[in-house]
Amino acid sequence: MKQLLFWIRDHKLSSAGLVLVILGCVALVNLSHRVHHLKPRVAASASGDASPAPSARAAADPVARAAGMRSEFEGATNYVDFIQRAASRPQEGGAFYALLAWQRCSRLHQHPDIAAIHTGSDAFHDAAMALVADLGRRCAGVPQAYADAPALSRLPTEGRGTVAPSSRAAAEADLDAALKTGDPGAAAAALRANAGLLDVGNPSGDPAVDRQMREWAGQIVACEVEGSCRRGIEASLHCAITGDCTHEDDRDVVLARVPDTQRIIFDTILAGLHERMRPALERTQGGGRP
Repeated sequence: MKQLLFWIRDHKLSSAGLVLVILGCVALVNLSHRVHHLKPRVAASASGDASPAPSARAAADPVARAAGMRSEFEGATNYVDFIQRAASRPQEGGAFYALLAWQRCSRLHQHPDIAAIHTGSDAFHDAAMALVADLGRRCAGVPQAYADAPALSRLPTEGRGTVAPSSRAAAEADLDAALKTGDPGAAAAALRANAGLLDVGNPSGDPAVDRQMREWAGQIVACEVEGSCRRGIEASLHCAITGDCTHEDDRDVVLARVPDTQRIIFDTILAGLHERMRPALERTQGGGRP
């Protein structure tokens, strides 16, 4: 026993050192476990602002806003209500879609009678009749609420999208505003409304003839911008109203109206509108015949 006590006395310093080493190792092991379970910190951006959420980016994107308005337009069952709502939201392209709804209803209202017989494709005739019937339901009340272009242009749109532009400069500005939305429906509606005043092609010298040529050419380019020429509104209305269902493309219907004596003038105007609308045509697959 005495020998054991002497040994402890002689080695107590080394024993204490050994204990300290052991305790240090234990502490290091515990620290490593804590570091392993720590979550990495995310570095802040240079500006200090986080990236916007996808929904916020969509809300700030004019193309996304216009696409939302397009979807609302296509789903509208009552164009009277839609025109009023859309006209108050110009930042979404609403003024142009209010115009597009009115244009469709005005076109239908101009020719309320339906042909009793038809020639051409039975399938196209059935599709045209269904489209006209659906359009008639959507347009109920529009002629009474907005009887003419000035009535629609008086809506408080707080932006562009007029039906009867007062000048060539106003028409050009209106079309530019529609093109900036990046939305084909807005661009097409603005073109239909403003084509008659645009400075394109080689004029004949007769203001009435030139305006008519520009409006017809505008109808062709507008359906190309939308990608809706095949069995579109013009061809469907022509089939239902006249009974001539041999033309299933809006462009063919419009071209049939152009007199041979004015075809050269018309072709230069059409080429000019194609160039004017190139930004919109490049965004859609309707830029050429399918």
